[in-house]
Amino acid sequence: MKNIITALVFLFPVVAGAQAVTTSFDALVSEADAKQVFSGNVLVIKDNDVLYEKSIGYADIEKRIPNTASTAFQIGSITKMFTKILTLQLAAEHKLDLADHLGKYIPGFSKEISDQVTIQQLMDHTSGLGDYSQQDGFMEAHESFQSVSDILPLIQKGPLLFPPGTNKEYSNSGYVVLAAIIEKVTGLSYGGALKQRIFVPLQMDHSGFNAYVKEEAGKATGYLSNQMGAFKNNLPLHVVGAGDGGIYSSTGDLWKFIHSFLTDTRLLSNEYKLQEVNSPLFPVTFATWSEFLQKGKQLLAGGAPGISAVIGFNMEKNYSVIVLSNFDERTAEGMTQRISAVLNDRKPEPFQLPPAKFIYTLLTTKGAAYFLANYKKELADANISMEDDMNLLYAGRLLLKDKNADAAIALYTVYTNEFPNIVVAWNDMGDAYLLKGDKEQARKCFKQVLVLRPANERARQALQSLQ
Repeated sequence: MKNIITALVFLFPVVAGAQAVTTSFDALVSEADAKQVFSGNVLVIKDNDVLYEKSIGYADIEKRIPNTASTAFQIGSITKMFTKILTLQLAAEHKLDLADHLGKYIPGFSKEISDQVTIQQLMDHTSGLGDYSQQDGFMEAHESFQSVSDILPLIQKGPLLFPPGTNKEYSNSGYVVLAAIIEKVTGLSYGGALKQRIFVPLQMDHSGFNAYVKEEAGKATGYLSNQMGAFKNNLPLHVVGAGDGGIYSSTGDLWKFIHSFLTDTRLLSNEYKLQEVNSPLFPVTFATWSEFLQKGKQLLAGGAPGISAVIGFNMEKNYSVIVLSNFDERTAEGMTQRISAVLNDRKPEPFQLPPAKFIYTLLTTKGAAYFLANYKKELADANISMEDDMNLLYAGRLLLKDKNADAAIALYTVYTNEFPNIVVAWNDMGDAYLLKGDKEQARKCFKQVLVLRPANERARQALQSLQ
């Protein structure tokens, strides 16, 4: 699972005709729906009024329940903005100090971490804590995670990536720890703190929190739109989020949240709002809240399998954009980029096939040799990021199912080069070589699995059968 947050500049000029914009937006949504690359809700606000609002696709494909304006969607890493606001609220109330060390609130960490990592560093992604979902033991344990406290023991086993305060690295683990601190200080669950301090005051009636993705009335089910074949939901994956993710909300509720944050002090004073919008991860910082209100531009994104969300606001042009999707991560970003093009009076790019389907089609139409020589350019031209290894996994699994050995070997060669520590990639490449009849190369792949994870049963059994 990957959870992402980005801060991007997007410039929206004044649009001449609202009807022309609506027509262009409708065309975008219809194209995305026809190509099955977007399902969800779009809300564009101009000068505090609705410029465009649309729901498309199904909240539940199996039950044929359509998405509506009130449908709630998981918002992934956008949750971090809420976590940061809760933390700043507690600082404003003198219930914690941002200079306090982690160990003052949460036991169980090493002395190095407890005595050095501060709350400020956790918020700023400068603590040295990394991403618990990438740690050894996550896949084996994550299905048991049902709360913030369930995840902490795994995080406590992880090493620091660098001495606290000396560097910056996007940190899901840091925000789970912040959620734990919020629970400790307030005496409430993280979800309870959200409800009491944000959802109820802002009348966000279609919002809530769960530490793992599950079915709830009024909430869209996530679908693995990038996989091949019929859409499967993401419920069996037990997608986890606890302060780093986990909030679900509607476009309307998120507009209430954005509007309050920008225009009143129910959530934070202007002094603390400035701390919220400034981050070492963002390319631009602001000296005063007044400066941000004049020229601030920010876009946040969150995603995981079956989850994609974007919120953005441009203070110069007084636009806000909210896009929520129950398809795979980056689908909301794709829609947002095209909305931005329309608002900039540019022709939006046509929607591409989902990344895994694009990769699969490239391999099956142009062949293994072409893919190996040209995959970086082809993926870059299609605006497909190599950050998400699941795209390669989905395409590779179908190639194995097709018994297309040459294409599968090419794909997993790229996969293991780009992600040398992903165990499943080496196991699958071993299977691809077995399809080809190359037992020697298969052995090398399975042996590499055991270097990475000595207890891996799949590789042990494969090597035993090859003796």
